[in-house]
Amino acid sequence: MLRCPKGMLNGPCGGLREELCEVDDFECPFVQALKNLKTDNYLRPLLDKDFKAGCEPFPMEPRSEFMRKLREGKFQLTAEVEPWSLEELKRALELPYHALNVTDNPLGIPHIDVILAATYLRSKGKEVIAQLTCRARTREALTSAMLALEAAGVWNLLALTGDWAPHSAFDLDSVRLVCLAQALRRGTDWSGRRVGEAKLHVGVAVNPYFEYEKLRALRKARAGAEFGQSQPVFDASVIDKLLGMPFPTFPSILLTTSRKVLKSLMEKGVKVPKEYYEGLVRAKESGKADEYVLKKGKELLEAAVSKGAPGVHLMSPGRQDLLFKFWEVVKEIL
Repeated sequence: MLRCPKGMLNGPCGGLREELCEVDDFECPFVQALKNLKTDNYLRPLLDKDFKAGCEPFPMEPRSEFMRKLREGKFQLTAEVEPWSLEELKRALELPYHALNVTDNPLGIPHIDVILAATYLRSKGKEVIAQLTCRARTREALTSAMLALEAAGVWNLLALTGDWAPHSAFDLDSVRLVCLAQALRRGTDWSGRRVGEAKLHVGVAVNPYFEYEKLRALRKARAGAEFGQSQPVFDASVIDKLLGMPFPTFPSILLTTSRKVLKSLMEKGVKVPKEYYEGLVRAKESGKADEYVLKKGKELLEAAVSKGAPGVHLMSPGRQDLLFKFWEVVKEIL
């Protein structure tokens, strides 16, 4: 293990800031490993000594409506739901998007359990993608969580290592979580022991701002990842890079009027064009910030459609109302 604070074997993680670790200001050792790459062998999923089930993708026919439409090439829009309260979950039931992506304690801040929230939305007839992070969960807990999703009929999973947070522990990374999902498709846990089956469709996060992201994504694809969702995109040219990933990848559109949120993203390596940020500042001063972000979101959606992206993922932290407003924009385009 290359002195990674998250204990990753299959690094770097998505929290990388250019070439620096998200936890401290030292160069991520995995970056140098990718720079020195001479053989594809390094891009196979790396497993710890207790992970005896191996990591062979387990192909299967689509089980979920989301995956069926994805394989048919139908453009889909997914929307992120942060379940801070039951009231917020109930409001999310009215969102008309093709699938709702339920978060898992972003930034390590606790909210309603993702399994409970995903199960609730699914029980009400919504198509759901459940995020599952390795942060603060052992492989036993991750196994139980995926078995619970199977039982609830939530058949789409976004496998994440998870944001760094104080006092957090990491037993697996996102690549090994994808491997664990493949083992569960066969009805075994990480050790090869027989357990119940969980036949989930697994997606992963994609960081279009990392120079070697296509190599990082290739390892995830070899582990069995079937789709990706990106970090926020503010420039249509970034979509072109996502189209070159080894699995269908949804560019993410962030609908936010918060300058604080944008500054935080920039500190984490997300490229927010100067003209975008300055335009938001002017829009806020004139009282038209909502109109500004909806207009910019429309431009990115139009670009995603014209470039042939599989769909778009929408995020609007703390402003669920903007997701409802954006649907009116969607109806003008699709």
